[in-house]
Amino acid sequence: MKYIPNTDNEKKGMLKEIGVSSFNELIKDIPENIRLKRALSIPGPFDEEKIKEQVHLVAEKNVNFFSFKHLIGAGAYRHYIPEVVKAIVSREEFYTSYTPYQPEISQGNLQSMFELQTHLARLTGMNVVVPSLYDGASAVAEAVLMAVRITHKNRIIVSSLVHPHYREVIATYTKPHDIEIIELPFDKGCTDFFNLKNLLKGNTAAVVVQSPNFFGGIENIATIASEIHDTGALLIHSIAESISLGLLTAPADMGVDIVAGESQSFGMDLNFGGPYNGYLATKTRFLRQLPGRIAGETVDKNGKRAFVMTMRAREQDIKREKATSNICSNHALNIVAANVYLSLLGKNGLYQVALLNTKAAHYLKRKLTETNNFEIFEYPFFNEFVVKSKIDIDELKNRLFRKSFVPPLRVDKFYKKCENYLLFTVTEILKREELDRIAEMLGVSH
Repeated sequence: MKYIPNTDNEKKGMLKEIGVSSFNELIKDIPENIRLKRALSIPGPFDEEKIKEQVHLVAEKNVNFFSFKHLIGAGAYRHYIPEVVKAIVSREEFYTSYTPYQPEISQGNLQSMFELQTHLARLTGMNVVVPSLYDGASAVAEAVLMAVRITHKNRIIVSSLVHPHYREVIATYTKPHDIEIIELPFDKGCTDFFNLKNLLKGNTAAVVVQSPNFFGGIENIATIASEIHDTGALLIHSIAESISLGLLTAPADMGVDIVAGESQSFGMDLNFGGPYNGYLATKTRFLRQLPGRIAGETVDKNGKRAFVMTMRAREQDIKREKATSNICSNHALNIVAANVYLSLLGKNGLYQVALLNTKAAHYLKRKLTETNNFEIFEYPFFNEFVVKSKIDIDELKNRLFRKSFVPPLRVDKFYKKCENYLLFTVTEILKREELDRIAEMLGVSH
């Protein structure tokens, strides 16, 4: 709390500077009947120490974010972020930056975009990358619109294990475009592709599959790619947990046409819901259908390395009717965060983090299995898995809260038939002894 002293003369000077004679004249637009005409009902006055003590006591009633360990993820993940990421992101030249309409004067921003594009191209195996859209949900919706423009077809088949919020955004984006949406069912922890061949008959533009999916399951994308391509449709791969790219097969190697991802796991705190950072990656032949902006590398007139805005097919920059999207901005600061995070970890570091996530999640699943208090489903998963609890859900939540753990997600919040199903998320934040403690707490039956 900063101490800002203002004398009566200073207050008069400020009012004079802004052209009013009194405080009441300054607030004259606020109706009289809603103005407070008495002193605030607060105790005091107190000395400084007493005020600090009172404020501290009130603040202590809030839950400290770092005093809890999370077992919930479902598209928002808490990972370890090296302090140097925060230090670089908070530098004023980045913190206050925004790509201007003459972007080449912001070489640092363009370089950061270019480097993140390079990281994401290597991780996805794709040729071209738009490094920043609003979030993973808008990225996958934009990918759907891309597929419709490319194929001139208007039917989209979406796995029901694509994140429910992402599917809502797809429905919102496609509503004005006369696009038919068909959902694929799921079986245990993965998408049921049994009827896909029959559904592909028709005017199908694309099939959208998330992997790892909403239940954390790793989908067998490679097996359906050729089946989809034989009909002229495209395969869109949605990725909510991009740390998985450090371990799993690159989308391009599985026959994916468009990758729509969320990079929050790359150096971004949870921040109570955002901002996050989406990205799109695809093949060179689809470059002109990408929304957003792409930075490129070149040399200036003196032969020095320089960066340029290579493509931006936004409605602000080209003829409105030729724009691929009305996306008007990007998350420049989050681009810097993701770029620094990936640069620090490197290829081996990201692999180790991804491996640690997988091992820790599988360890907890094994420990929960031993309690006999959960029905366990067998399917390949990354760092999230679904179980059916035999313990009352409220009792389970209370046990975990009492020991400073944020409980797993109730799946029936999104899938009504999945009563007592819980989605556990395990990242590198959780230590082995904490996983043991969780299993011990949940292993007791009442």
